[in-house]
Amino acid sequence: MSHIDPAILALIALGEPAGTSHDDDHVADCADCQSELEQLTRVVDLARQDGPLPLEQPPPAVWEQIAAAVAEDTQTAPPSVSSAGAEPVVGAEPAVGAEPAVGAEPVVGAEPVVGSDAGRVRRGRRRGRRLTVALAGLAAGLIIGIGGAVAVAQLTSAPATRVVAQIELRSLPQFPQWQAATGTAELQDKGAAQLLAVSVTAPRLSGFYEVWLLGKDGTSMISLGDLNAAHTGTFALPAGVDLGFYSRIDVSLQPFNGSTLHSRTSVVRGSLPTAATGAGSRP
Repeated sequence: MSHIDPAILALIALGEPAGTSHDDDHVADCADCQSELEQLTRVVDLARQDGPLPLEQPPPAVWEQIAAAVAEDTQTAPPSVSSAGAEPVVGAEPAVGAEPAVGAEPVVGAEPVVGSDAGRVRRGRRRGRRLTVALAGLAAGLIIGIGGAVAVAQLTSAPATRVVAQIELRSLPQFPQWQAATGTAELQDKGAAQLLAVSVTAPRLSGFYEVWLLGKDGTSMISLGDLNAAHTGTFALPAGVDLGFYSRIDVSLQPFNGSTLHSRTSVVRGSLPTAATGAGSRP
């Protein structure tokens, strides 16, 4: 059982008139041709959709095969017949202005008359082959792009973040000027890393807000970093930090004086719950 030329199916997938009524009847009854037509149609639909396509550059070998197929198709296309390419009949004198004899056989390799069914099918097949090659390249790019996107997502997907504790930050009685300041801190466990997300509500003043871990002795401190202009920030805790000892979170207002020491002006402070310090401690 012969099937429809893939070139004809490519043209049909593009919505162009191609083939004959016999081809239409065959596609309607042939599951294989229907499947191939559906695949080509899906590729065309993807190419015509709005927005970026999941395309990536295929390996050089893919484009080399496509280029070779196009070149072969171009070389094997039947040439147009011209007077320069016609072979003279041996011993015959060409008659000036002579008309071709009625009923003469057409020259082998000549293009059929424009508009005839045979000419339409043959031109459609040649054009369809090129379109089939192009669609194959597009399909390869889509497959590679989708597969690459899935692979990248799998490789770059971050481990799940687990919230260990949520801490309320409040102003201290010894600093009445910060009574209106408030804040929150969230201790997060993200696989091999521990994070502390801090947000503070405080006035915009000269200087910057810095986050610290404060030891139980009241003097040992570890600076985690500065809050941004919105008074928020997420900081990675130092590997091996003992949260059983560095169990308090302090936010200070630091002046622009180049000092790396605590300014002794604490805006808000809060303590990690015992359960969190035990679970989050690193040996």
